[in-house]
Amino acid sequence: MTSRPDEASGAYAFLYRDLPQLPVESQEIRLLWLDPGSFDDGIVCSLVKGDLDSSDYEALSYTWEESDYSGPLGAEWESEGEWEDVDDSDEPKAEEVVSGSDNHIGSMQGHTSTFGPQTPDKPSNEKHITVNGFTIGVKSNLEIALRHLRYENRTRTLWIDYLCINQGNIADRNAQVRRMDLIYRKASQVIVWLGLPTEDSGKGLEEVYALTGNIHLSKLYSAEHSQSRLLDRIKPVVHLLSRSWFQRVWVVQEVALAKQATIQIGSRTAPWDWFVKAARVIQEHMICCKDIIHPFTDHRGGDYFLNYRGCWASILALDIGNRDKSTLHMALRLFYNRQATDPRDKVYGLLGLLKPSERLVSPDYALSPLEVYEETASKIMEIAKDLSILLDIDELAGDVDVPSWCPDWTTNSVGGIELYDFYNAAGDSTTFVQRCSAHTLKIQGLIFDTVTCVDADAYDDTIESELWEAYLRLRSWESLARIPSDGESTYPAGGSRSVAFRQTVLMGLNADRTRQLQHSDLDHYKTWRAWLGKFAQKGPTHRQAFLKTGSRNPNIRKHNQMLKQYPATRWFFLTDDGYMGMGPVEMEQDDVVCVLAGAKTPFILRAINERCEVCQMDQCCYRLKGFAYVHGIMNGETVAGINRQEETWNEFCLR
Repeated sequence: MTSRPDEASGAYAFLYRDLPQLPVESQEIRLLWLDPGSFDDGIVCSLVKGDLDSSDYEALSYTWEESDYSGPLGAEWESEGEWEDVDDSDEPKAEEVVSGSDNHIGSMQGHTSTFGPQTPDKPSNEKHITVNGFTIGVKSNLEIALRHLRYENRTRTLWIDYLCINQGNIADRNAQVRRMDLIYRKASQVIVWLGLPTEDSGKGLEEVYALTGNIHLSKLYSAEHSQSRLLDRIKPVVHLLSRSWFQRVWVVQEVALAKQATIQIGSRTAPWDWFVKAARVIQEHMICCKDIIHPFTDHRGGDYFLNYRGCWASILALDIGNRDKSTLHMALRLFYNRQATDPRDKVYGLLGLLKPSERLVSPDYALSPLEVYEETASKIMEIAKDLSILLDIDELAGDVDVPSWCPDWTTNSVGGIELYDFYNAAGDSTTFVQRCSAHTLKIQGLIFDTVTCVDADAYDDTIESELWEAYLRLRSWESLARIPSDGESTYPAGGSRSVAFRQTVLMGLNADRTRQLQHSDLDHYKTWRAWLGKFAQKGPTHRQAFLKTGSRNPNIRKHNQMLKQYPATRWFFLTDDGYMGMGPVEMEQDDVVCVLAGAKTPFILRAINERCEVCQMDQCCYRLKGFAYVHGIMNGETVAGINRQEETWNEFCLR
């Protein structure tokens, strides 16, 4: 979905002035007839009326940015793969060329008008095409796509969002975006335009095709005995999958809903199924064939291998096999890092993936991004009773100034929901959430304790390595918790303080965060901590060699990785009553630990010392800072009194 055009007050607006409005509840859509012509001819096309139930058309999936083309390579390349040439000689499909004048709307054949400012300093990536006789400005990536899609001797019928939706009319945008899923479902095929070819795009496609044979990676790459040769094969795939199309949010539903999707680079095409099959092969063989990848990940070029895995994971996410089971929150998390020119489309661009009952919001471009995000978050909590969305809160500044209880999906960062279901801090209590003003949420919970000490020491840039910084931080945590000098002193929730500390650092899970903690995991922790002590005793010149040797041990490698992530994600803290926890990096002394009704983890809140405009009470408003692990209250211990009807939930407001 493209953003509102700059030409809305000029030719773009005049184009739609003479076109009849599409009825909101009808199956009518606009389609684009792309007139035939040679490659160098100007682009001429017409908007016509179409119907979702009867029209035959192809839908274009593309990005609005400038083309990925980066050199004078032309539109062709030599290839040994099984690529398909676009066949200009095919006979037109039924209804691809619609007869009769009634279907042509607002035609101004033979007349060309140019409106809007004609300044000499227009962006170089803007091109012009003729639509219904009007000269319309479009970005170069769309213009060059139309040149490659155009047949030489017959009209081609397409649906293209920028032209088939009146982007300058909010009512039209709302109506058409609400039926985007049907538009892409009912297209005869979706053409995925990736841009023009580059030096290695053909080689990248060959590697994708090679992976469709479901062959072990160790066999496929068996001849590549050096890192440089293996990189030569992997780099073109990473470059191909790093094109801007793979980063955008709207393309998710466009390809996921398609009957058939075809990748097009220049004038060459390849089936989208190649990419899906290749992604499944990578997923299936990444473990059994790990020896072909892991030897290089800690050396020069390692980023390419990590990107290689990440790119394929992104493709696999597009192949949504269980859409009927998806919720809005699941979709938002799965595609949180997808980009959108309009922040509202981070939500609206995913609605088509969901069954109607899960579309908790409806596209409305009259709302601001803040209003869209607040409505989305509150309805996920109120209707779906899903407080796990609060784990998506990130203190990173995004493009939308949201209240503390609302995720800002422009930050492209989400919290630790993969940990959420391991805990049950609020037992079987029922979520209560009420949106009581524009930016305020009323919620039920219990204040458990107050934060008395947070390890927030900053380490400067002279620290020699991530692991050394993490080790110093762990030493600081041990000092705060009085470990090991306090030995076997009792923890407030029972058991020894030293064991409670280990469980807190591990957040009650094993090192790779795949299951709840077992006794053997504590033994693994002790083994790793002893190794870490030896690592610290080595001089700076010997630590890297010691680390390389230790990393061959999976237990040590997993614990090292866990510890290195903590400075950016979790801070160790103590409460007034002596409880230990891991909390968000923005927490401070005097923040409170709260268990919210229906939530599986505690949360850190900060009091707002002003009178609440909603409740007209003092000290009832808080800002949510993030989720926390607090050892001893993760399995419903705090709400036992409520379960016995000895206590009641408190109500307070989040702002």
